Amino acid sequence: MLRWEAAHARSYRIDVSTDGATWRTVWSTTAGDGGTDNDRFAATGARYVRMIGLTRATSYGFSLWELEVYPH
Repeated sequence: MLRWEAAHARSYRIDVSTDGATWRTVWSTTAGDGGTDNDRFAATGARYVRMIGLTRATSYGFSLWELEVYPH
């Protein structure tokens, strides 16, 4: 779950890694609209999770209140 401030991403991806060096994309979108996004993807083993902002929706960059990860 991503909780965005006003400076949200129009497009972004979620990557996971088991070692912090090799990353795999498990989710991506080009239709981000801010607020709260409940992105779901297949269960996968990982220790690290990151959000990569690709396109800004405003001129202020990317700003998240929270990034939450829940097991299935």
